[in-house]
Amino acid sequence: MAAPMTAIGWSMPLSSVFPFHPPSRRAGTRPVPWTPLHIIVGALLVGLVGMNLSDPARAQDGNYRLAPGDRLNLTVYGQSEFTGEFVVGGGGKVLLPLVGDVPVADLTLPEAQKLIADRLADGYLQMPAVSLRVTEMRPFYVMGDVRTPGSYPFRYGATVLSGIALAGGFPLPEQAQLGQRTEYLMADERVRVLEANRRLYLVRRARLAAQKADQPDFTPPQHIGDDAAFARTVAEEREILTSQRGAIRQSLAMLDAQKPRLEAEIGGMVAQREAEETQLRLIQAHLADYEKLIASGLARRYQGIELQREEARNKGGIARMNSDLARLDLAIGDLALRVQEMKDSYQRRIIAELQEVTTRLAETETQLPSAREIRETRLQSGAPLGGSSAGSLVRKIVITRTRNGRAEVSEADEHTPVMPGDIVEVRRGTPDGAAQPVRGMSGLPAASPGARASSQAAADLP
Repeated sequence: MAAPMTAIGWSMPLSSVFPFHPPSRRAGTRPVPWTPLHIIVGALLVGLVGMNLSDPARAQDGNYRLAPGDRLNLTVYGQSEFTGEFVVGGGGKVLLPLVGDVPVADLTLPEAQKLIADRLADGYLQMPAVSLRVTEMRPFYVMGDVRTPGSYPFRYGATVLSGIALAGGFPLPEQAQLGQRTEYLMADERVRVLEANRRLYLVRRARLAAQKADQPDFTPPQHIGDDAAFARTVAEEREILTSQRGAIRQSLAMLDAQKPRLEAEIGGMVAQREAEETQLRLIQAHLADYEKLIASGLARRYQGIELQREEARNKGGIARMNSDLARLDLAIGDLALRVQEMKDSYQRRIIAELQEVTTRLAETETQLPSAREIRETRLQSGAPLGGSSAGSLVRKIVITRTRNGRAEVSEADEHTPVMPGDIVEVRRGTPDGAAQPVRGMSGLPAASPGARASSQAAADLP
């Protein structure tokens, strides 16, 4: 066998390109004879690959370090199952068929290529010919004081200025101020709505607690407001308490009013039954005397039959009265059940409303701190706009770059080169570079006393 031939950037012997034996140990194919055609094709491949890899800066930057997000093209000569495009995952590894994960993070292209070749040669291929290149580098990011923050594809020669251009350039002060103003107004409205809902839920919870205890009035919570809106809320809840309490009392009074009528009807029915029973006893006594006369032959039997009929009618009337009395007793029991059911339903409704108000109050109190913080952030972000004109704006550029798994932050200017994965942040500043205290925003309504008082008294709220 001829001595191994190498080319610049080609780390494999020439025998790996046109071997006497197939390059794969596991493919199980028959030996391929070495023909002049193989020699010509192999020589051309060595020349092309050597030309591409001998000068990495020409096609790919030899100093470029791979990182998650890079898309790689791997070519293994004669092995289509290993050839294809692969993406460096979040862990800095490339998942190759059969081989598995290959860590390539922080490696240059030649280093990654050699590592992949070594992994393929370790029990998979015999002296594999490997070509690796980057087809798509990870993007870089532009954020801060630009028109369209976001991620943008990396191109060689990119600088901070070109990245800002891709992001739409610097926004006009008027446009930025309008956007800041809109965001602040929305955040302020959100805080006002949450604070109004919180006051409402606190007052309503106090009203429902008094209503549950059947109290005619309630004491509103203290230190949650003393303006006209709060007084109106308290007045509305008191009106609701009075109306609902009056309605349930009226309904119960109407049901209770039926009981004396039923009791009077029962009393009349009892008296009537007693009269019928007295009349029955008289009829029975008369019938006994008349039967004696019939037995002695002094009276006719026909008249005795009429007395017996009168006795039967009287007994039937007494039986009907007993039935009516039972019905009236049942009506009184049903009336008592209706009264109790109405009271229970009223209490259940109050408890359900109280639970719902308590849940909503908890949700509102959970959302309020973050809403206040967002409003304060919106207010602070508008301070430079209010105090600087278009000519006096000073922008500071900061680049965050990850090296060896650690984020490094450094200042930059418009001509600083950008690398893949960089985060370019454009910050606003004052001409003297000093931090400016936030007091307001030009064109924005000043923070209302109620809004500032809500932040100041947040700790005092129950």
